[in-house]
Amino acid sequence: MTQRQTQTAFYWEDNFTVEEADIEHLYNILLEGETPLSSDELVLALIRRRMEREERAIQQQLYHGGSAYLPKDAYAIGQELTFPNLQFAAGRVIAVRAGSNSELGDFDVITVDFGEGKKPREFAARLADHKLNEINSRIDDGNAPQRSAEELAAEVGRIVQAKLEAKFRAKGDIVRIAGRWFPRPLLADINQGHLNLAEAALDMAGGGPLPTSELLRHLDLPSGINSNLKTFSLDYALQEDSRFDEVGPAGEVVWFLHRLEPPEVLSIPRHLRCEAAPAVSLPEVLTNLESDLDDEYGPHRDGEAASDEVTLYLTFPHLRAGTLPLSQKLAALFPTAYETPRIRFTLVDAHTGEKRPGWVVRPGRYVFGLAEWYRKYEVPVGGTITVRRGGAPGEVVVKIARRKPVREWVRTAAVNEGRVSFAMQKRPVSVEYDEQMIVAVDNTSAIDQVWQRMDERKPSLEKVVADMFRELAKLTTQSAVHARSLYSAVNVIRRAPPGPIFAELVSRPHFVHVGDAYWRFDESRYAE
Repeated sequence: MTQRQTQTAFYWEDNFTVEEADIEHLYNILLEGETPLSSDELVLALIRRRMEREERAIQQQLYHGGSAYLPKDAYAIGQELTFPNLQFAAGRVIAVRAGSNSELGDFDVITVDFGEGKKPREFAARLADHKLNEINSRIDDGNAPQRSAEELAAEVGRIVQAKLEAKFRAKGDIVRIAGRWFPRPLLADINQGHLNLAEAALDMAGGGPLPTSELLRHLDLPSGINSNLKTFSLDYALQEDSRFDEVGPAGEVVWFLHRLEPPEVLSIPRHLRCEAAPAVSLPEVLTNLESDLDDEYGPHRDGEAASDEVTLYLTFPHLRAGTLPLSQKLAALFPTAYETPRIRFTLVDAHTGEKRPGWVVRPGRYVFGLAEWYRKYEVPVGGTITVRRGGAPGEVVVKIARRKPVREWVRTAAVNEGRVSFAMQKRPVSVEYDEQMIVAVDNTSAIDQVWQRMDERKPSLEKVVADMFRELAKLTTQSAVHARSLYSAVNVIRRAPPGPIFAELVSRPHFVHVGDAYWRFDESRYAE
């Protein structure tokens, strides 16, 4: 019992390359349908073509290049036939005559020469009612049941897709919009006048967002063009024009005017600028804490189950920028896209139902649009926020954990002679918070000036961590500082993920571990 090559993962992973004949086949499918197709649809068509090609090759070898004999078919003199019921013997039709049997009706009798001195034999043809019609049509080469093209696509589709898309990009004449492909030469003509009308429509809508169907209403395109092709052609023309930005989630194309997007969406706010840090080896207590903090620049955790609701504690950079981190846990709750770096969606206030525009900024790993709510609810650094999926597509619900205002002793950041210091002071707090992360910031302008000086002087992370640690140590009689508090405090003056901060704790001799996630500072071991 043999297995067809296309049924093996080895064939697709190691032996498969996209041929020009494959591209031509897919090109013809797109041309005939006049409809852009997704990568998944094209991959399925390619896999099906390769399976059919292999099947034809097997049948040709099995039947010696001839057709399988079926009594229901008509045959001509000179035609090569293979007889599955005769152990796949091959022969050539040398005569055709009318059959004579009143019970069988109209049919033919063919004479077949099997060569090698064998006596020619006669067989019925054009005879619909014959048991060999069913038997011979089911005969194969003894292979086990084969998987369908759909089953193979589910297993090896990603491999085929990567190779196919690389081929498309190399050729350059098949273009993609929102995950769908179509030949560039066959696109409808979209001229500068059409694009100017689209810009005017978006301008009237405050910049957007508008779907392509709405923009098409303002364009006078020929009526004979397939509607799907019109949409794809306009999408491609808009994508190639720097005035327009595609901001829809995966599977939905929505347009916005670049010049009317919020500045915080077009450029990463200063307080959020951060370089991805390499993973560092940490003790288990800090590894667990790093995972719990779920910083957007923290390490990716394989096998992390997606949740419909995530609770986080706000850091100063995101409070100041009016954003949420696009961390691993949170990213699953927000819309994503095939290619576009910015995605427009709707934020919903869990308390009032108020809706506001939100933006997922994928390159910067943040979600913009929450500054007004942070001010409204007086959210402190360390404030508790819960994010969950909305009841409608494109909506995300944000709940700021409110409570009755109470004056409490909390860490308070102040700027003295250009340096940030911390003190325990009473402040009214009307939001639930993490005790180890809370920081009250009364004068954000003064803190901004510290950020400016940090940008200019660029002190080492070692110095920043040491300075913040010593400030925090003054607030407790034991002079012990929790790693969580240190992470929050450092981020008041410099954006840094927990990994590099925690690495300072375990790699510098002046930090002494005193149990759990607490450390003390040994001044005798520190040299500034």
